Amino acid sequence: MRIKKERAEDSQIYSINAGNKHVGYIYYGDYKPFVEDNYMVTVEPELFEKFKNNREFRAYLSDNSDRDYRNGIYNVNYYYYDTINKHRAQIMMPKKMDKGLIGIHFDSVDIHQNKMAIIINDLSEENKELFLKVFKTIKFNP
Repeated sequence: MRIKKERAEDSQIYSINAGNKHVGYIYYGDYKPFVEDNYMVTVEPELFEKFKNNREFRAYLSDNSDRDYRNGIYNVNYYYYDTINKHRAQIMMPKKMDKGLIGIHFDSVDIHQNKMAIIINDLSEENKELFLKVFKTIKFNP
């Protein structure tokens, strides 16, 4: 694997490359935690019909929209927290191997409270296992 610094204005960005293939990015600075807010869940058929063909976000019709939204039923990824080298990390994994992303996000990694995220877009089963192992080895200098 090869890490390459990319141009950025308000944070540091590095691309992760394997051979000739781009597999992801590392972000350091002011980066938001992972959220999926590009969809809506509604119980109203009229509202669903109005937005079901919208290209900016997905719309779903549900009998219990609050529960489905709260539980992330329609999320492409699933999320959990883990502690890595005494730092709390949000882990992101795809629900299906052909959609979503693999990633890790730290809210504060230094005295300046900079954030760090690694996001992998090559979703092979091999990469999923490899990057989960890589995430466990992350260490921060005091």
